Amino acid sequence: MTSHTPRALLGALLIASSATAAAGAAAAPADTTLTVAVPAPPAIDYTNDDPWQIPTRPPICTEAQLEMGDVRSCVVRTYGTATDNGWPMPPAPGSGSASDWLWNGYDYRGSPALNDWESEQITSNEQRIGDVYAGDFSSHIGIAALFEGFLAEIVDRGYEVRDAIGYGFRCTNASGGWNCPSGNVRDLSFHAWGLAFDMNSDANPIATYRHPSGGNACEVAMATDMPRWVIQTAEKWGLYWGGYGWGDGCSTPASSAYRDPPHFEFRGTPEMADQILRFNLRNDPDLGCYDVVDLDGNERMICNREFAVEPNWRVAIDPGAPATATAAVVNLTATTVTQSGFFSLESCARRATTYPETSNINFVAGQDVANLAIIPLDNDGRFCLFHSTRAHGIVDVIAFLAPVEEGSGLRVVPQKPQRIVDTRSRVACDTAGTCGAKPIEHRRSLIISDAPADPYLANLTVTRSGAPGFISAGGCESVTRGNRIPEWSNLNYRLNEDRANLAIIRPDDVLTSCAYSWGGTDFIVDILGTLTTADEGLGLALVEPQRILDTRRCTGRPCTFGVDRSEVLHIPVNTDAPVVAVNITATDALEWGFVTVDRCSTLDALTGSPMTSTVNIDKGATAANLTFAEVEDGEICIWSYGRTHLIVDFQAELLPDAELGIKLGDPVRVYDGRKGGSRRVSQ
Repeated sequence: MTSHTPRALLGALLIASSATAAAGAAAAPADTTLTVAVPAPPAIDYTNDDPWQIPTRPPICTEAQLEMGDVRSCVVRTYGTATDNGWPMPPAPGSGSASDWLWNGYDYRGSPALNDWESEQITSNEQRIGDVYAGDFSSHIGIAALFEGFLAEIVDRGYEVRDAIGYGFRCTNASGGWNCPSGNVRDLSFHAWGLAFDMNSDANPIATYRHPSGGNACEVAMATDMPRWVIQTAEKWGLYWGGYGWGDGCSTPASSAYRDPPHFEFRGTPEMADQILRFNLRNDPDLGCYDVVDLDGNERMICNREFAVEPNWRVAIDPGAPATATAAVVNLTATTVTQSGFFSLESCARRATTYPETSNINFVAGQDVANLAIIPLDNDGRFCLFHSTRAHGIVDVIAFLAPVEEGSGLRVVPQKPQRIVDTRSRVACDTAGTCGAKPIEHRRSLIISDAPADPYLANLTVTRSGAPGFISAGGCESVTRGNRIPEWSNLNYRLNEDRANLAIIRPDDVLTSCAYSWGGTDFIVDILGTLTTADEGLGLALVEPQRILDTRRCTGRPCTFGVDRSEVLHIPVNTDAPVVAVNITATDALEWGFVTVDRCSTLDALTGSPMTSTVNIDKGATAANLTFAEVEDGEICIWSYGRTHLIVDFQAELLPDAELGIKLGDPVRVYDGRKGGSRRVSQ
């Protein structure tokens, strides 16, 4: 797949990160704007093409602006040489043999002394930009994307770029001449580093201005054809404009003003350049940008116009975890699925195999599928989402796992599964006061009656859905706030589809909880346990995810055809924990059905069907769900209504002395592959 820079510039772009670290409602994408403490950007008038002859320089960028990469309302201008800012040191002019230096009347480009420097540090444009043909514009490899991004954007908006000259190995006039008689590397122009370029010099002459009556020279109109919006666009890309002048940039009155309007340069560090580029690309509405980690654990940002994640990509996700958190509890959704595949949440560390050994979601073409998952965080507070095929992933953070002694961690109190809502047979009321045994109506919220007052674990199921949609469950205040569509989801479904997913639900301040439905559907809630600060609860201990059953791969029963109708499957678990967290996947179903996880003794004693379900499955489909299973005599048990293959991945233990508890927060969407990945910053 080809990835591109913004708008007119069509060259391939793979952006290496300088940093080690950096499910949703498919029917109704939420606004996931991230608020940051930086000044609002200026309003740019792209319709005013009048030359900006008496410019006023914006303030120098603050540390917060530079850290964010949002430099639209300031100028990037650190002081010192390029080496002081961390750029590689070029050869000293005139060093070594005189025959190694060739002066061409303008600079030393092409000299033997510069062979290594030019091959390693200097690059040229691969695509034409305005009247600048491919290969004619050279700059430092670490800044080329900013320069070319700026030029491409102003060309796209109508400014004529007739010429642009970047890299030129020469000195500044202050040294006595461009041919560097001193041989001091500190005399080099920023052009010699590849960190500056001149544009349209014919209409933008370099000149020193003085006021005719001896007043402020900064108020004298200079000769330029550049409108203000061109300069504001340059500042968005982190470039300082020589038209402001040097020194204080005419921030105070001056007797003379040296103006260099064709000149643009970058006066920051390589890390600043990387962050500015990331900000601009990630906030370009025409691009989808993803932080992709390869099998060796190296990260790079890849952008494309298709807003597409390719097969075998591992996308790094930062959930915004508190410092004490060791894992995230997330709702993972797959949507816009065009072929069968799976998602796996995993570490971003090096992996020896192409595919992970476990999965969190399995899907087939046309499905929107969601599943709750627990995923450990790495040292940078992130995790990776692996795509086996092209599909969009959505991640909503529900909670974090943190040591209980650190404060607010909640412990799990499992209980025998209990059905408290079933709109097919029990009376339920929506928030408009309408009650009855009937489906939830489109864009209505149902009160989850008889729900615990404490936060609780519940298996949510939709059945006989009348249209595609999603379910968002939580405190009634958050679900129905302002009649807005909730900005997260727990469960996604299609027309006439049966679908289930585990949820952690926190009642609101008046101890009520609700479920919002986008699309009319019958709805079922099975309580699996509560969360408490009491000592009788169980803490969580994460284990390396391991597959403990795959009826497609093993030999003997039940591997001939999977689990049979009404069969109880006993699965050994190597643990002393009374309860384990397991991901249950039903696939290649021969008929419609459902599976239920419960105590082995309870399921073995059944004479009919259980009253609750864990995974619901349609014929030929694939469905997965995380659940908590009680362990009896070293086994967990699964009952199946229909014939299907089953996959079980062991993810965590629940133990009385385990240190991790659940730290709840408001659900928040931190990743949406349809929008280009991570949270965007408001423009």
